Amino acid sequence: MNKMLLTGVLASVAGGAMAPVFAEPAERVEIYGRVDLSMDEVRGNGGRMLKQTDNASRFGVRGSEDLGAGWRVLFGIEAGFNADTGLATDPMLRNAYAGVRGGFGTVAVGRLDSSQATGSPLYSQVTRNITFVGHDAGATAIGTRWLNARNRTSNAVGYMSPVFHGFSVRARYHQPDPGDAAAKVRQEGDVKATDIGLNYESGALSAGIGYGQNKRRGTPVDNDFRRKWQLLGSYSFGATKISALYGRDHYNGTVGARSRVNYWLLGFSLPFGAGLHQIAANYMKRDAQGDIQGKGSNFQAGYIFHMSKRTKLYASYDRENLNANKGGNLLNTISSGIQHRF
Repeated sequence: MNKMLLTGVLASVAGGAMAPVFAEPAERVEIYGRVDLSMDEVRGNGGRMLKQTDNASRFGVRGSEDLGAGWRVLFGIEAGFNADTGLATDPMLRNAYAGVRGGFGTVAVGRLDSSQATGSPLYSQVTRNITFVGHDAGATAIGTRWLNARNRTSNAVGYMSPVFHGFSVRARYHQPDPGDAAAKVRQEGDVKATDIGLNYESGALSAGIGYGQNKRRGTPVDNDFRRKWQLLGSYSFGATKISALYGRDHYNGTVGARSRVNYWLLGFSLPFGAGLHQIAANYMKRDAQGDIQGKGSNFQAGYIFHMSKRTKLYASYDRENLNANKGGNLLNTISSGIQHRF
């Protein structure tokens, strides 16, 4: 009897020890997205236009699987669509990735941008330090058009480090796909792109420095982008946040065009009324790459009313002049819209 009891106890212990190996790991899946629409009045070149505009609406699925011992598998797919027409964006997928997180940090592969697991080395610095007026889309988009923050790329490997005494690193490498003809048209297929960002956060202070470069196979293309760096930061005085950014882009310049393009931004934001209301403004300047004498400027200001944690109404004004040295570049846009996140 004692022998049978001992055998049963040992079997129970052995079964308990093996259970975690065969048990189904815990998995979390989230469906999310946003719908963002505005009515825009655009004036420029002696004309006026009133239009409804989609501002980067999207939906996605993301999740993780806990492997135990501090290891976790991450995955996600995010698609863009135009809420005003119902048409998908081109390309449709904003990101699509799989990755692993552990004590070493996070690694992800696929089509990567700032909203996936490892972030975007340069664009994530912008979103952390610069307050967008309403959003970074439509008339008020500055991340790509003014700051060249290189948010999204395909065939990429990304890395995000843990935080050490306030410091962290993000890095990303894009490997060309020689068989992807469509990517070549988008100037991705024959370019090796590398981005890295060093970040620091401590209390009210946030700062970062980033570097990016492209290496193209074959003969250099006239006025093609080569490399860049950016330095930026923000500081919160109570509720008020001020931001600053300075950067320089290098191009394969030609006669009459710039090899170096300098740009800068100053901005602030102020929430009030227990966080229900917010005002924000940004002013920036950028050299015109195709005109040695040309400089562009952009001023934008906006008001946001937070109806709930997921829904906001906004109104904004954007005055953009891509090159003050030449006529026909000035646009004034007044927008009012609604954004709902789910």
